[in-house]
Amino acid sequence: MMLVLPHKTPFLIVCTFNTHQGTMNLQEYFIRIGLQGSFDKPDLETLKLIHKQHVMSVPFENLSMHCGERHILDLEFTFNKIVRSGRGGWCLENNSLFGWVLREMGYDTTRLSSRVFNSITNEFSPIDSHLIHKVVVDGKAYIADVAFGVSFQMWEPMELVFGKDQHQAAGVFRFIDKGEKWVLEKTSRKTKVLNPDFAESSLVKRQETRTVYCFTLEPREVEHFYEANDTLQTDPKSLFMNKSIISLQTATGFRALAGWTYSEVTFKPEEGVDVFDLRNIEDEEKEQVLLEKFNIKLQKKLQILRGKQRCSQQQAAGTKGSDMNSLEQAEDLKAFERRLTEYVSCLQPATGRWRMILIVVSVCTATGAWNWLIDPDTQKVSFFSSLWNHPFFTISCVTLIALFFAGIHKRVVAPSIIAARCRTVLAEYNMSCDDTGKLILKPRPNIQ
Repeated sequence: MMLVLPHKTPFLIVCTFNTHQGTMNLQEYFIRIGLQGSFDKPDLETLKLIHKQHVMSVPFENLSMHCGERHILDLEFTFNKIVRSGRGGWCLENNSLFGWVLREMGYDTTRLSSRVFNSITNEFSPIDSHLIHKVVVDGKAYIADVAFGVSFQMWEPMELVFGKDQHQAAGVFRFIDKGEKWVLEKTSRKTKVLNPDFAESSLVKRQETRTVYCFTLEPREVEHFYEANDTLQTDPKSLFMNKSIISLQTATGFRALAGWTYSEVTFKPEEGVDVFDLRNIEDEEKEQVLLEKFNIKLQKKLQILRGKQRCSQQQAAGTKGSDMNSLEQAEDLKAFERRLTEYVSCLQPATGRWRMILIVVSVCTATGAWNWLIDPDTQKVSFFSSLWNHPFFTISCVTLIALFFAGIHKRVVAPSIIAARCRTVLAEYNMSCDDTGKLILKPRPNIQ
């Protein structure tokens, strides 16, 4: 039985990604989204509960790339970022974490890719930039998506059936079967804008029915999204490159900060209208808004670019492309080194334990063998009888053999094996690494 904690439970979020806090576990995640207790079985009721709690507790945001950091598509890194450091993330982060949660809970879950519809060009994105999950419960398929954000965020999983209107807080969603692909549509309510200065703002959705994204049912591995994850934060045409975005669903609608514009939207289905309250914030308000409205406190300064600054940055990106590539490569190397050292470090405790076990069993086997050899009766009876007379030696010997069959000879040197394999790969790039995983840059060879 799970208990839902109030959304206003104090939980100060600080942007400090500590990746040395132990194994990922569900209880930490449940606390992060405001749940207490345990689950009895992976049923539809529980799926709906954790889906809704996630979108109410974890923001959709791309603030990292606007704080001089990168969005890293690594499950442990994402767990530490969202759960332990209390940040949000964009779809590739949020939905990757949610997929892990579902699998850990025993749900039949399949990772899918989708392409977001661009209402300006009137076509779908050319890349699979959005990650979602298909979840099968009691023979029925559902689509779970906790990271689209703003007014297109589903609060509960949607049953994967053709043409069925599925009413949710944000409006009416439906799936359209286009043969080779499925398309998600949403019909919105009318809008009421309180601030007349934003009556024509592009942040106000005026289309009653709008295509959200399309997808196929082809299973995807996480590696499928690596290129998209990089493109979204390096392509000058990417929306995420040009604007910082954070949104969080609330009990009555959602909040969002897009660039300098803060909005609070209230869903009023009984009146058939959504009320938009928008205003521009000043630079000195950013930290306060993030803390009070989204419960986030950033360590690094958030850089929100205004119009001319953004144009200048894009022009600079064209003239300084090589510098940017060098910086990106350096960041990638740092991320790789960090992940490698973390992995090697995580192996060390287990390696020490396996070494101790091997030493103890080897000493016991050697001691038992000595007693077996010096026993005068050993030569007088059959081999199996002699083993029966020395159970300590027999058990020790069998245990030692079993340990080798289980691969203990690899486990006791696992960090060295990982380091050696990495050195083989890194050698092609004129690099190496030490036994702890730290990278070593070798001098470039002189070419005569």
